[in-house]
Parts: sequence; structure tokens; C-alpha cells
Amino acid sequence: MKAGEFEEIIKEYHPHIAYPEVIARHPGACSVTTNYIDEDGRVIVELHYFRMPDGSVITGKRPDPKLLFEDGVMYHQEKKKARLKRLAAEAAARDEPNASSRSNE
Repeated sequence: MKAGEFEEIIKEYHPHIAYPEVIARHPGACSVTTNYIDEDGRVIVELHYFRMPDGSVITGKRPDPKLLFEDGVMYHQEKKKARLKRLAAEAAARDEPNASSRSNE
């Protein structure tokens, strides 16, 4: 990325962020979600970071990777809320008696 091999495409830009602790320490910061794409237009990485009005990333706050495409595999970190919801649904599905066997009774 440092060599300029990928192109940055801003996916979401939120000038009014809901992180009061960030705004308190860094007035004017905005939330940015961006993709870096390769020469074939494939998303290689999706990042979230806070950017200052001059375009710099907040010092000490490294970009947070959300997706990473490497060796033909797309990796992502599932959000905690989504993971808990998925696990609850999977547990409910395991605990639910088979509906088709009930209808045959």
C-alpha cells in the first residue's frame, strides 16, 4: 500500500461522527470507511479510520481493517452484535424440534 500499488476509494464519509470522545480530543475529525482496490478492481482491504480536516489520520489511531482479501480468500471480522445474534439463531435452530416430523404425526 505504501508503494501506491492500490487505489483508495472512499466508501463512506461521515463528518458528524457519534464518538464524543474522539471529537473532544480531535475537533473536526470525521469517520471514513474506505476500500483499497487492486489494478483489476478487486477490493483488497476495507478500512475504517478517523481523519482530520487536513486529510491526516488521527495520530496514534491506526486504521481498523474490516475486510482483507489475501490469497483468494476474503476475511472479515464479524461485529460482536451480529455474532451474538447469529449464535443465538443457530442455538435456537438446534434446540427447535424438527417441524417436518411434527407434521407427520
